[in-house]
Amino acid sequence: MSAPFKAPVPESTPRDRALFRVNPMSYIVIAIFLLAILWPVAVYPAALGWLVLLPLAFGWWVARTSTRLDDDGVHLSSWRRRRVVPWDEVKGVMFPKRGFAKLVTTGDESLAMGGVSFHDLPRLSAASRGRIRDPYSAPAPGDS
Repeated sequence: MSAPFKAPVPESTPRDRALFRVNPMSYIVIAIFLLAILWPVAVYPAALGWLVLLPLAFGWWVARTSTRLDDDGVHLSSWRRRRVVPWDEVKGVMFPKRGFAKLVTTGDESLAMGGVSFHDLPRLSAASRGRIRDPYSAPAPGDS
């Protein structure tokens, strides 16, 4: 007896559809940066040894920056703190020209949504269960 057919999941599709993270390819940039500074640090360790902290700090930022959506609200994590914004305080989402999306609260506070960009809008809408609307998606049949 054979197992039922399961469609392959593209590798770019995250398993947790409600979790948004910084692109993991950033770790390759960190590794290249670390290799680039090894020669100067090896030649002048006393003067340039502190340069090793830069890729470590960037790695810390990549590992900690994320956004998760669930029934409680929007969970925002940055390199220095974590915050939960309940759904009743969410006013909308802005997409600046550069950087991550911004969550706008009812108090007109703008908070960075780590790992969320404009191309994530359909996934963001699905993860929020329609609380954050995707204006570019086709309306459901029967909706006017």
